[in-house]
Amino acid sequence: MKFAKVLSAMTCAGLLSLTLVGSARHVYAQDAAGTDETIGSWNGPDADSAELSNPDVKTHLLNIKGCWAGSVMDTGDGAGTATFQFSQKHKKLVVGSTFKFQWPDTAMARGPLKGTVTSSGFSFKGNAGVGCEVSGNGSGDATAMTGTVVFVGACATIFQNVTFSITPGCP
Repeated sequence: MKFAKVLSAMTCAGLLSLTLVGSARHVYAQDAAGTDETIGSWNGPDADSAELSNPDVKTHLLNIKGCWAGSVMDTGDGAGTATFQFSQKHKKLVVGSTFKFQWPDTAMARGPLKGTVTSSGFSFKGNAGVGCEVSGNGSGDATAMTGTVVFVGACATIFQNVTFSITPGCP
């Protein structure tokens, strides 16, 4: 009988020590992924993720240097041709950068421009002569861009709701 008491006490002590050594971990909602569609879940980036290891990851500027051509659309004149010549120094569009829009009815606007380049496009300001200021922007990538142009001054009554679509290379 004494042996049975000792065995019982040792069994209880062993179970108790296993419980203390192997404590339960907390269970979170994200641990339930795939088990119940009515329970939400979330997940953070991996420890090796660029977002986690370097929050200041910089994006690369587009390289748009050179001639880009395509179409231009205007409310009054319809479809025409668009040509941009970009002289790019880092993120700046510098001297030598120009735009030219031409329509079949002989309407046209051209001139120098200055602006900035980002990882997803460009923005610019320029002029098409005295009293005709121009500003605009384009977005896309190194293979194609679309954008808008706003004319201010005397030419604003002629050129309205101007949009363009361009790709690298000129005819």
